[in-house]
Amino acid sequence: MKRIFKYLMMTVLSASVFFYSCETTELEDLASPNALSADLADVDLLLNSIQLNYLGSMGNMHGTSSSLARISHMGGRDYYQNYNSGTASSMWSNLYSGMLPDIEAIELQNGEDNLLAFHLGISKTMAAHVMMGLVDFVGDIPWSEANNPSEYPNPMVDDDAAVYEAAFAMLDEAESYLNAAGGGDDLFYGGDAGKWIKLVNTLRMRYHLTVGNYQAALDQGNIIATEADDMQFNYGTQQLLPNTRHPYYNSDYTSGGAAYYQSSWLMDLMDGEESDWYTVGIAYPGLGNEEDGAAQRAVPSDDPRRRYYFYRQQWVTPGQSAMLFAFDAGPYNWPLSWGGGITDTEDSVRLQCSLQQQPFHLDFTPDGNQDMIGRWCANFLGYWGRHHGNDEGTPPDQFSRTAFGVYPAGGSFDNQPDVPNWDNFGGLGAMNDGIKGAVGLGNGGVGAGIWPIHLASYSHFMKAEAAMWLGQTGTAATMMEAGMNLSFQKVLGFGTLDPDADSNYFATQTDVSDFVAMKMLEFNNAPDVGAAPTEGPGDWPTAKDKLDLLGEQYFVAMFGGANDAWNFIRRTGYPRTLSRGLMDNVESGPFPRTGTYPSGEISANPNILQRQDNATRVFWDNGAENPAN
Repeated sequence: MKRIFKYLMMTVLSASVFFYSCETTELEDLASPNALSADLADVDLLLNSIQLNYLGSMGNMHGTSSSLARISHMGGRDYYQNYNSGTASSMWSNLYSGMLPDIEAIELQNGEDNLLAFHLGISKTMAAHVMMGLVDFVGDIPWSEANNPSEYPNPMVDDDAAVYEAAFAMLDEAESYLNAAGGGDDLFYGGDAGKWIKLVNTLRMRYHLTVGNYQAALDQGNIIATEADDMQFNYGTQQLLPNTRHPYYNSDYTSGGAAYYQSSWLMDLMDGEESDWYTVGIAYPGLGNEEDGAAQRAVPSDDPRRRYYFYRQQWVTPGQSAMLFAFDAGPYNWPLSWGGGITDTEDSVRLQCSLQQQPFHLDFTPDGNQDMIGRWCANFLGYWGRHHGNDEGTPPDQFSRTAFGVYPAGGSFDNQPDVPNWDNFGGLGAMNDGIKGAVGLGNGGVGAGIWPIHLASYSHFMKAEAAMWLGQTGTAATMMEAGMNLSFQKVLGFGTLDPDADSNYFATQTDVSDFVAMKMLEFNNAPDVGAAPTEGPGDWPTAKDKLDLLGEQYFVAMFGGANDAWNFIRRTGYPRTLSRGLMDNVESGPFPRTGTYPSGEISANPNILQRQDNATRVFWDNGAENPAN
């Protein structure tokens, strides 16, 4: 199989642009005179096709889930328009036209000797994961009549709960095959059947948590629990023939600048409390007027992962305040506020919302109640992103907006000083000269990042949630702390991927332990679930309760691989601290409980009727409402 790996990687790029919607046609592969029959097809090629379809499906899940959870930016204002027939089209096509027919072809060649046990074990594991994800996204789907065109040319949908049970049963089949397998080769775990069994058990835990079997989820053992077991896809650095780099790197590290907007909510959550930064003697204890701020230390509320996640191309955003070391004043933080990072006119064009009035429904929330124009438009410390639901056009800000960093995209580590030195920059007119450089082709880790599918940190956050519902807050705290530490361990290891990274800015173990301790103290002292009242038109919680804090840290850890964030919101109604949309709930429409079916399938199959809204609930959805939505 390894000898065909380079050939297979030529298809990775097409599989990697899975975050764009595409339409499907049929539930079955059409017969082709140019295609080999199932009993003659190369099983290694079939297996690799299944794996790439799996990767594409996980990207489809992430693209929808992360934008609804504010982990990435959602560009459209109307939920139904954003999440209609393209919500699960890649997963649908990958499962029905790719994975299931290929698995059937492998089964035909397996024989009595079970020589293809490894192939079937990992294939059925991946198919079960996609099946559950597809149910989570659209509800009822074809199963009992699927991929049998001779008998059922237009298959009916099955009850979503029944398909979920079928996926759970498929995990038993997968484990049976893996126990019989001596190993093999694959694109994820290198042929380690034991690690695939851990993924099987992790998906069982996911199933139990989703359907409300909390004790079973908490008790599930032999899961992905350490970084060595992380389920991820590794990208390379090659640009051409084939392009093996991370898809986010391909989009953000170009001669034309960055393509994506980062989530203003996530960056604001991670850059610390602004009041902390302005507190003399706390932000930078004992520091003098350093040359470029390399020795600056972050405030306690600052998340040490932010320099790894995000790469800033500006030191301030229009309408926001900034800080300077100035006039040889030692560790003096000078709050500087004005309308533009370079000039008011130039940056107002690049950040049009800086000229607009704050939406009324954001009053009483951190989206609006901050200095100057508020988080709804711009972030502190030069983090230049967009608010949830901002659908404005694309201004010439490709070299101003914050780009993907070294994790997970294999981009650049952020060497930007948080508090520049006035004397070294030569005053306001030369401030822009102080940035560490714009994005560019070949910068940073050259795209050698990862696509996180299920990391060990996710497992611990899932168990923490299960413990919360069981009233075991002590166990939840233990699991939450373990999840945070595993996330830091994962992320901080990427710093050295960028040869130009300034190690003076790397997070230290003290930074990590202090931050984790602060968050755990906050969690332990927080009110129980539902005990914190809300205020204002946006129902903002007057204090974060335990599930708010757990949800926030889970979402931060899921950056780059947020397959299950949408499930968490629908299952729990948390975290309530998510950004309120740029439009109020009336104008944006109801928050999606499911997506709609791919329009190509609707056209091909008269037995599947399209929904006219996103209100249908999946069988496990108890209707928990998040006030942010």
